Amino acid sequence: MKVTHIRKNAYTTSAWSGGTTTQLYIYPADADYASRRFNVRISSAAVDLEESDFTPLPGVDRWITPLMGGFTLTHPGQSPVVMGPMSEPYHFSGGIETHCVGKALDFNLMLKEAEGRMELTSGMAKIEKGLSAFYPIAETNVLVNGESYMMEGGELLVIESEEEDTILLGEGSVLCCYAQVK
Repeated sequence: MKVTHIRKNAYTTSAWSGGTTTQLYIYPADADYASRRFNVRISSAAVDLEESDFTPLPGVDRWITPLMGGFTLTHPGQSPVVMGPMSEPYHFSGGIETHCVGKALDFNLMLKEAEGRMELTSGMAKIEKGLSAFYPIAETNVLVNGESYMMEGGELLVIESEEEDTILLGEGSVLCCYAQVK
Protein backbone atom coordinates (compact mmCIF):
# COMPACT_ATOMS: atom_id res chain seq x y z
CA MET A 1 0.00 0.00 0.00
CA LYS A 2 1.33 3.42 -0.96
CA VAL A 3 0.00 6.49 0.92
CA THR A 4 0.67 10.03 -0.35
CA HIS A 5 -0.38 13.12 1.63
CA ILE A 6 -0.69 16.00 -0.85
CA ARG A 7 -0.65 19.48 0.68
CA LYS A 8 -2.20 22.60 -0.85
CA ASN A 9 1.18 24.11 -1.84
CA ALA A 10 1.68 21.20 -4.28
CA TYR A 11 -1.47 22.02 -6.30
CA THR A 12 -1.37 23.80 -9.66
CA THR A 13 -3.96 26.35 -10.80
CA SER A 14 -4.86 27.39 -14.35
CA ALA A 15 -7.62 29.30 -16.12
CA TRP A 16 -10.69 27.88 -17.86
CA SER A 17 -13.48 29.81 -19.62
CA GLY A 18 -15.59 30.17 -16.45
CA GLY A 19 -12.89 30.82 -13.84
CA THR A 20 -9.93 28.83 -12.52
CA THR A 21 -9.22 25.15 -11.94
CA THR A 22 -6.83 23.73 -9.37
CA GLN A 23 -5.40 20.31 -10.09
CA LEU A 24 -5.05 18.34 -6.87
CA TYR A 25 -3.95 15.04 -8.38
CA ILE A 26 -3.42 13.44 -11.78
CA TYR A 27 -2.59 9.85 -12.69
CA PRO A 28 -0.39 8.35 -14.03
CA ALA A 29 2.72 10.27 -12.98
CA ASP A 30 3.47 11.36 -16.58
CA ALA A 31 -0.14 12.40 -17.27
CA ASP A 32 -0.93 15.79 -18.83
CA TYR A 33 -4.40 17.33 -18.55
CA ALA A 34 -3.83 19.95 -21.29
CA SER A 35 -3.27 17.17 -23.85
CA ARG A 36 -6.09 15.09 -22.26
CA ARG A 37 -3.59 12.30 -21.53
CA PHE A 38 -4.64 11.00 -18.11
CA ASN A 39 -6.63 8.23 -16.43
CA VAL A 40 -7.59 10.01 -13.20
CA ARG A 41 -7.76 13.72 -12.41
CA ILE A 42 -8.98 15.23 -9.15
CA SER A 43 -9.51 18.98 -9.15
CA SER A 44 -11.37 21.90 -7.64
CA ALA A 45 -12.70 24.68 -9.83
CA ALA A 46 -13.87 28.20 -9.10
CA VAL A 47 -16.92 28.98 -11.23
CA ASP A 48 -16.65 32.79 -11.26
CA LEU A 49 -19.15 33.69 -14.00
CA GLU A 50 -22.90 33.62 -13.41
CA GLU A 51 -23.20 31.56 -16.62
CA SER A 52 -20.54 29.38 -18.20
CA ASP A 53 -20.05 26.28 -20.33
CA PHE A 54 -17.92 23.43 -19.07
CA THR A 55 -14.93 22.37 -21.14
CA PRO A 56 -15.96 19.46 -23.40
CA LEU A 57 -14.14 16.26 -22.38
CA PRO A 58 -15.21 13.43 -24.73
CA GLY A 59 -14.40 9.99 -23.32
CA VAL A 60 -14.19 11.28 -19.74
CA ASP A 61 -16.60 10.29 -16.95
CA ARG A 62 -17.11 13.21 -14.57
CA TRP A 63 -18.28 13.51 -10.96
CA ILE A 64 -18.88 16.93 -9.40
CA THR A 65 -20.23 18.61 -6.26
CA PRO A 66 -20.09 22.23 -5.06
CA LEU A 67 -18.01 22.85 -1.93
CA MET A 68 -19.34 26.42 -1.59
CA GLY A 69 -22.06 28.24 -3.49
CA GLY A 70 -24.16 26.32 -5.95
CA PHE A 71 -25.20 25.96 -9.55
CA THR A 72 -27.66 24.45 -11.97
CA LEU A 73 -26.24 22.23 -14.70
CA THR A 74 -28.14 21.62 -17.90
CA HIS A 75 -27.48 19.18 -20.74
CA PRO A 76 -29.45 19.20 -24.03
CA GLY A 77 -32.71 17.27 -23.72
CA GLN A 78 -32.29 16.53 -20.00
CA SER A 79 -33.80 17.96 -16.82
CA PRO A 80 -31.69 20.58 -15.01
CA VAL A 81 -29.56 19.38 -12.07
CA VAL A 82 -29.64 21.83 -9.13
CA MET A 83 -26.76 21.52 -6.68
CA GLY A 84 -25.91 23.29 -3.43
CA PRO A 85 -22.92 23.00 -1.10
CA MET A 86 -21.95 19.38 -0.50
CA SER A 87 -24.78 17.98 -2.62
CA GLU A 88 -24.67 14.30 -3.48
CA PRO A 89 -21.97 14.09 -6.21
CA TYR A 90 -23.41 14.20 -9.73
CA HIS A 91 -22.10 11.85 -12.43
CA PHE A 92 -22.20 12.77 -16.12
CA SER A 93 -20.37 12.27 -19.41
CA GLY A 94 -17.68 14.86 -20.07
CA GLY A 95 -18.52 14.68 -23.77
CA ILE A 96 -22.05 16.05 -23.32
CA GLU A 97 -22.63 19.80 -23.61
CA THR A 98 -22.85 21.20 -20.06
CA HIS A 99 -24.17 24.69 -19.29
CA CYS A 100 -23.76 26.06 -15.77
CA VAL A 101 -25.75 28.83 -14.07
CA GLY A 102 -24.47 29.97 -10.68
CA LYS A 103 -21.18 30.68 -8.95
CA ALA A 104 -19.42 28.06 -6.83
CA LEU A 105 -16.23 26.41 -5.75
CA ASP A 106 -16.57 22.78 -6.81
CA PHE A 107 -14.78 19.45 -6.46
CA ASN A 108 -14.30 17.15 -9.47
CA LEU A 109 -13.30 13.60 -10.29
CA MET A 110 -12.49 12.87 -13.95
CA LEU A 111 -11.94 9.32 -15.20
CA LYS A 112 -10.63 8.33 -18.62
CA GLU A 113 -10.11 4.64 -19.37
CA ALA A 114 -10.84 4.07 -15.69
CA GLU A 115 -13.83 3.16 -13.55
CA GLY A 116 -14.74 4.73 -10.24
CA ARG A 117 -16.95 7.08 -8.30
CA MET A 118 -17.07 9.96 -5.85
CA GLU A 119 -19.04 10.00 -2.59
CA LEU A 120 -19.39 12.03 0.59
CA THR A 121 -18.81 10.22 3.88
CA SER A 122 -17.66 10.52 7.48
CA GLY A 123 -16.47 8.08 10.15
CA MET A 124 -15.30 4.93 8.40
CA ALA A 125 -14.32 4.78 4.74
CA LYS A 126 -13.35 1.97 2.45
CA ILE A 127 -10.04 1.62 0.64
CA GLU A 128 -10.66 -0.16 -2.63
CA LYS A 129 -8.31 -1.96 -4.99
CA GLY A 130 -6.64 0.62 -7.16
CA LEU A 131 -6.71 4.24 -6.13
CA SER A 132 -8.63 5.79 -3.23
CA ALA A 133 -8.41 9.52 -2.45
CA PHE A 134 -9.75 11.37 0.58
CA TYR A 135 -10.41 15.14 0.70
CA PRO A 136 -11.49 16.45 4.12
CA ILE A 137 -13.60 19.61 4.19
CA ALA A 138 -12.15 20.68 7.55
CA GLU A 139 -9.12 19.68 9.62
CA THR A 140 -9.30 16.01 10.54
CA ASN A 141 -7.21 13.02 11.46
CA VAL A 142 -7.16 10.02 9.12
CA LEU A 143 -5.98 6.66 10.46
CA VAL A 144 -4.57 4.26 7.84
CA ASN A 145 -3.10 0.91 8.99
CA GLY A 146 -2.31 2.34 12.41
CA GLU A 147 -0.60 5.44 10.99
CA SER A 148 -2.14 8.84 11.68
CA TYR A 149 -2.32 11.61 9.05
CA MET A 150 -3.33 15.01 10.44
CA MET A 151 -4.89 16.82 7.49
CA GLU A 152 -6.01 20.38 6.94
CA GLY A 153 -9.26 20.92 5.10
CA GLY A 154 -8.59 20.91 1.37
CA GLU A 155 -5.60 18.57 1.43
CA LEU A 156 -5.67 15.20 -0.32
CA LEU A 157 -4.67 11.74 0.89
CA VAL A 158 -4.11 9.29 -1.99
CA ILE A 159 -3.86 5.56 -1.30
CA GLU A 160 -2.80 3.06 -3.95
CA SER A 161 -3.65 -0.45 -2.80
CA GLU A 162 -3.81 -4.01 -4.10
CA GLU A 163 -6.46 -4.97 -1.54
CA GLU A 164 -9.56 -3.60 0.14
CA ASP A 165 -9.37 -2.25 3.69
CA THR A 166 -11.12 0.22 5.99
CA ILE A 167 -9.76 3.49 7.37
CA LEU A 168 -10.98 5.74 10.14
CA LEU A 169 -11.78 9.35 9.28
CA GLY A 170 -11.91 12.00 11.99
CA GLU A 171 -14.94 14.20 12.50
CA GLY A 172 -16.44 16.08 9.58
CA SER A 173 -17.29 15.41 5.97
CA VAL A 174 -14.81 13.88 3.56
CA LEU A 175 -15.14 13.54 -0.21
CA CYS A 176 -13.89 10.14 -1.32
CA CYS A 177 -12.80 9.29 -4.85
CA TYR A 178 -12.23 5.77 -6.11
CA ALA A 179 -10.65 4.73 -9.41
CA GLN A 180 -9.40 1.60 -11.05
CA VAL A 181 -7.66 1.92 -14.40
CA LYS A 182 -9.07 -0.43 -17.05
